[in-house]
Amino acid sequence: MKAAPTFPIDQITVVGWPDEMIDRLGHEPHSAYVERYWLGVIGPTASWILRRLTAELSTSPDGFVMDLEECAAEVGIGLRGGQNSPFIRALGRLCQFELAQLQPGGVLAVRTHVPSLAKRHLVRLPQSLQTRHAEWEREQLRTA
Repeated sequence: MKAAPTFPIDQITVVGWPDEMIDRLGHEPHSAYVERYWLGVIGPTASWILRRLTAELSTSPDGFVMDLEECAAEVGIGLRGGQNSPFIRALGRLCQFELAQLQPGGVLAVRTHVPSLAKRHLVRLPQSLQTRHAEWEREQLRTA
């Protein structure tokens, strides 16, 4: 497993992370798919942060500077604890699951669409959600 990225503690520049395939076939971070299936994999804090970042990118497509302490407070968690704070750990989860990528110079590239869950992630979900996801996939194939 990759080491967790080390984030700056005050500000970070956020930019979009384009991917032609995922942008075309993926899911918007505020979609029912992400809420139902990705939430159990990345957790609620990372899910909300992803939604906040992509919402801001929709109005600032060239990127923006995010004050980490302010954003942490806006989503209801603090930044206390430095690199071990819940907020920084949630940013790390976004990177761990390749929904964001920390780049040199304190730049965080964030996917504006997320892929469907890979099988290795699906097995982390309760059986009921795995079954629902399989039904969802079958429906997608039927309507494609």
